[in-house]
This record gives sequence, structure tokens and C-alpha cells, in this order.
Amino acid sequence: MLTIYMDSIVSTDLKSESNGTNESKQVSQNSVGLKNGIYRQTQEECLVKYNGVSKKKPDFSKIYKEVYELASSEQSISKAITHALNIIEESLRRYGSNGVSLSFNGGKDCVVLLHLFAAVYYKHFQNSDDIPNIQAVYITHPNPFLEVEEFVKECVNRYGLDLITIEGPMKSALSKYLEQRPNVQAILVGTRRIDPHGENLIEFVPTDPGWPPFMRIHPIIDWHYTQIWEFLRILNIQYCVLYDLGYTSLGSIDNTYPNPDLRNPSQPSGYDPAWKLADESRERCGREKSTSSNTSNSSI
Repeated sequence: MLTIYMDSIVSTDLKSESNGTNESKQVSQNSVGLKNGIYRQTQEECLVKYNGVSKKKPDFSKIYKEVYELASSEQSISKAITHALNIIEESLRRYGSNGVSLSFNGGKDCVVLLHLFAAVYYKHFQNSDDIPNIQAVYITHPNPFLEVEEFVKECVNRYGLDLITIEGPMKSALSKYLEQRPNVQAILVGTRRIDPHGENLIEFVPTDPGWPPFMRIHPIIDWHYTQIWEFLRILNIQYCVLYDLGYTSLGSIDNTYPNPDLRNPSQPSGYDPAWKLADESRERCGREKSTSSNTSNSSI
């Protein structure tokens, strides 16, 4: 297995001088050019583990306190949080910490899921002297945004993830992941009802015949777009900077653009931030449709 440190090679201020979809896309392409060349080369090994990023164990006590207090509050989002926490708690009861992993790609839904999981993880291990790292898998796009890659690296450090990065497509990537982590019996996924293939999902669903066998778990399946942003903003949770530049759903730089519904020439980037999107049915309007059903962006 190849171990790498994702240190910054180039930096670009994406908040300046972006006048439209094509220009905004070009800014992001420029920002990942050199990085992608190196990243794609390392991924010929198929498996890259982000380790050595942080030797210090994260302290989830603050996350635990804030999340569970919000769940028991009078906020409109409290019931959705409570339900998600119950599903995550049930997953740990069924499979144990060694049998549970998270699908994580740096997107807003995955960040919400990770933060919820960190709260439950602390509750599960608060009387233990040794809290294991959270297991996670990142199945990559062929041409990722530099901003997403850097944010994933930050999350590895912030949440103490044991993250293995694998190049898609999804089915073969999951097979490789389970070869590396044969103890994993269930993977938590940040899929929501509005996502492709999410319409008929329930919280606990085994993978389809012919796929690597494990339980797919969807704690936030019934969360709305506004609830995702309410949770992130109430708790002041860090998220990928692209969402502040008008992107509402993230894929690769080849198929992802700022959402046209957020166009605002008065903003430095030319777009309002993602949380201002009023119509959640328009969440994926900055994404080109994939022609493949087995891409690295598909829901597990």
C-alpha cells in the first residue's frame, strides 16, 4: 500500500474574478492541474491511505455535547437529528466499531453524517481509555477538485479518520476496500431521498446480489437540503469552500458547475453560497448527468 501526504502544491483564490459557469469551471481546473497529475499517478496503485496526517486523537466531547443538545432542543431539525443518531447507535450495536465504516467524499451530506457519527462515537467510547480511529472509505472521481481533496485531508486530521482512498468505479472499489478491511460489515452513506437511486431506500439495506456484501446504512435519508445547511450552520461545522462559490452538489471538475439558480453578479465569485438555494429540487442543477450506472459518484 502506498502512503502519501497530501501537501498543498498550488493554491488559488477561487473567490476572485469568476464571471460565469465556464469561467468558474476554468478557475477550478487551473487550481487542480498540477495536483491532479500527481494524484492520478499515485492512484495507479489503486489504494491510497491518508495516514500520518494527525498523530493526536481528536476530542469529540464538544461535538457530542453540541449535537445531542441540539437533538433535544426545540429546533425544527431536532427530530431529524434524533432519528439519525438512533440509526447510527443501532449500527454500532449491531456491528461494533470494528465492523462499521463511513463512505466519505468531502461533500456536505457526508460532513453532516461524519459529524453525527463522531457524536455517537464519543457516546459509545466515552468510558474507554482508547478510542479507535473512525474507519472510512473515499471512492474518487477521475478528475477531482483540488478544494475537495484538501478538505478531505483536513477532515482526516480533524476527525481522526482511518481513511482509505480508492479510485472508482464503485463496485470494484468496494471490493478492494473490503479486501483491505475484511472486518467491515456495514458502511454508512450520506445518501438522501432526492439523490439518484435514493427514492426507495430505507435506513438498513443490504447490497444487491453480485455486489460486495455488506449492509448499507442511510441515517440521513429523509433529510431535506435546508436541514443539511441548518445543521452545518447552527453548529458552525466546516465544509468545503466550493459551497461558498455557488456549487450545491459536487462531482468532478468535468461535470460540476456553480448552480445557475444562485447567479449573483454582485458577489465576488458571481454566485451566492449554496445555503441560499431556495428550491431543493434544483440542488443538482450544477451537475451534468452521468451516462454510467457504475461510476465513482454513485451512491453505495
